[in-house]
Amino acid sequence: MNYFLKRGVKLQFFATFAWALLLSSCATTISYAPAGGGDPQLKKDHYISYDNEEFGYRKWLPQSAGKKDPALVIIGVHGISGHSGDYKNLADYLIKKRHDVALYAAETRGQGMDTRRQRRGDIRRVEQWYNDLDTFTGLVREKHPKSKIIWFGESMGSLIVMHAYHYLAQERRPFAMAISSPIIEVDSELPPWKLAAAKCAALFFPVARISLESLSDGRRPVVTEDDNHEQQAAKNEWYIQRYTLRLLVKLGDLAQSMDAAASTVSCPVLVLHGGKDVFTQQDKVNDFCRNFDSLVSSTHHYYPGSYHLLMYDHQKERIFADISSWLNQHLDSFDGSK
Repeated sequence: MNYFLKRGVKLQFFATFAWALLLSSCATTISYAPAGGGDPQLKKDHYISYDNEEFGYRKWLPQSAGKKDPALVIIGVHGISGHSGDYKNLADYLIKKRHDVALYAAETRGQGMDTRRQRRGDIRRVEQWYNDLDTFTGLVREKHPKSKIIWFGESMGSLIVMHAYHYLAQERRPFAMAISSPIIEVDSELPPWKLAAAKCAALFFPVARISLESLSDGRRPVVTEDDNHEQQAAKNEWYIQRYTLRLLVKLGDLAQSMDAAASTVSCPVLVLHGGKDVFTQQDKVNDFCRNFDSLVSSTHHYYPGSYHLLMYDHQKERIFADISSWLNQHLDSFDGSK
């Protein structure tokens, strides 16, 4: 019995090691020099971040924006292989229905619209995401000094906003956060030996690149009811075919620590989740929401028939209406002192 058990462990180890070598051998590598320090600025269609790197952004302003600051400014952080335009549907709804909300969404470092093409699909340190969000938020605050800031993270963006909240000092945090389709756990969705192989390979070949399909046995998840968005995504200029091992491993680490991050939140928070989300199960989202402090105003909307990309899915109008109602619920509670 012990012999076969030991042999099984050895076989699993060699399988893991072999897969790690396979990942590294079929992957491509990248190299680039980090930028130096810079002077953050908000330009017409791009901003200069803390380290002098430039990233594009989009904005949707209410008609009254030229006369006074909107009451609320939402800053959207998109998901993996996404871009700032993913917030267009939400922005169009809010601009049409309200006069007191503006929405800004920046391109995420290392994603498909990063101006440095060689960096697309990679991130050196997750703190770079937090510092980019902090810089962009500060620049938007300067543009709209009387507005209340709300972070809105979708999918991978939920990881960034939740951990940036914990990372940044109190005075640099938003007034509230909205989380759409949070990524909370990846271990249950992937074979353990593949996860171990990826982490092993990342130690030795951090900038080697693999596709997400290679981790999921080639299965393509359904992310909307008609799945048109996912089929179209592969044709878009911001679509990334391969990601570095270090980026994927860091995303996994962030997902595993989402519950701990939730316990540090002290602002109002909205969580949106679809029952057919293939990336995160309902019970995991429920557990995540229980980690918010009892004194925190947390709202959780669950849509049993919706998929992962809620802002593109068939129930988006209902979801946008719930977001608007949540904004109304907390609008008067924001003290406006920042």
